[in-house]
Amino acid sequence: MRSGTPSSNCGGCSVSNFCFNQQQFDGITAVHWPPQGPSPALLDLSEISKSSVKMLLLGFVFMMYLSFVEIIQSHHFITSKEDCYDDGPVAVRVFLTVCSLPASATAKGVVRRRLEVNWVGIQPARTDRVHIYRRDPTQDPTAKPILSVEPIKYPGGYYKSDIELPIHTHHLRVSAEYPCLGYWATYERKKGDVATSTCLRTHPSWMAEGGDHLGDLHLSGIMIPGSHDSGSFFFGEERAPFSKYKYAQEVSVFNQLVYGLRYFDLRVGHYGGEFYINHNFLRTHHTVESVLYQVQKFLTLSPKEIIILDFHNFPHGFRNDGVHLKLQNLIMTVLGPFLIPFTDEFENATIGKLWRSERNVLVSYDNPTRAAFFPDAFWPSIPRAWGNKQTAEELKAYFREFFENPAPQGLWASMAEITPNARSILLHPESGLRKLAEEINKNVTRWFRDLYWQKANIVATDYFLGNDIIEVAIRTNRIKGICPESAWAGITP
Repeated sequence: MRSGTPSSNCGGCSVSNFCFNQQQFDGITAVHWPPQGPSPALLDLSEISKSSVKMLLLGFVFMMYLSFVEIIQSHHFITSKEDCYDDGPVAVRVFLTVCSLPASATAKGVVRRRLEVNWVGIQPARTDRVHIYRRDPTQDPTAKPILSVEPIKYPGGYYKSDIELPIHTHHLRVSAEYPCLGYWATYERKKGDVATSTCLRTHPSWMAEGGDHLGDLHLSGIMIPGSHDSGSFFFGEERAPFSKYKYAQEVSVFNQLVYGLRYFDLRVGHYGGEFYINHNFLRTHHTVESVLYQVQKFLTLSPKEIIILDFHNFPHGFRNDGVHLKLQNLIMTVLGPFLIPFTDEFENATIGKLWRSERNVLVSYDNPTRAAFFPDAFWPSIPRAWGNKQTAEELKAYFREFFENPAPQGLWASMAEITPNARSILLHPESGLRKLAEEINKNVTRWFRDLYWQKANIVATDYFLGNDIIEVAIRTNRIKGICPESAWAGITP
């Protein structure tokens, strides 16, 4: 049984590309390489010229670098049907996440969160180490780790560092060539024996990059990473009582797209002639128009990505059908040329057909006016597996029972977040969705990677940078596109 895919080789990134506060690294002790202290008496360096010593050292570093790159490049990856039946050893995998809880804030009030490193697929040995870098060690053999962890001391396969990252308030770069965001991690079996590497990264074109195996699949047959209450995002820290339950995300819809999300759960309120994103009855300061234009801008930069906008709820101001018509007209004005029609031709279209049609936005509109005003433009509501559970154990039990049954037909969504109710909010007004996301996100990664990947379709989460669903989805879809279903039982994405 396999676990993992090849590590991301995020070459070419430099720290200068990113706007991180360098003061955040105060107090972190770098692990030196080569190790400090006397070297074994292999050579009498006093008898060798300085230039010769320099050449020897450079040669040693270069050989270590070649060995490192060879290990990274040879890491197992499913590229053909033969790989689907490979009974080789389980592959170790390391990945980076971002804790949803605020650690501090910038002078402008932008939240900083702590970087997390995770590993899976291995029983750690005493000599194993996980390293975090600020430069890509696969491209720079002189890169030194800013933090090293002994995984044997953390049986949960997880370590929350003191490295703080501010939220990206600007638009991230849409670049498949330079996807890394300034942090790399490696898993080292023994000194110099790197089993795998990764970086904290974006996936702005993962669907286009999967053209060789995604083209014959349907949207309902792949795993689609998404966000819950996608438009309820806020860069700062919610300080007022109960406000901590208002926001479910911390980066803009544009940046959610750049990171790799492709499903967006939208709730809309109508106030004084303007449409705003709501979280239930709580209004945010984001207009629907601004969100739609973020989607439009992303599509001009990454035109083969297929996006699902789920207009799920209209909790305020929709007093008559005319308000719905006004909102639908707005959607058509901004995204009309991109919309996937709800017709017989497209209802069961493959992803390849959608690419050829140059239609790549599916809008679901959960209101009867959908069929009255624009019957061919908008899709009906997307069914949801929503547990409405207040603890991780309750949500785990809900999904266990749900996935024992056959998967629904067509598009459907697993709402993989803890849902507070009135009682829990009143009892814990200082808790909030960030804390609930921190409690559930690591579980969500494990559940959908190890248990439910074969059946899951859309997976929507809160504060998604705290889980690995985007990477799990990409690996799952590669398996589904290359391996026959009869081989799935022997594979873990």
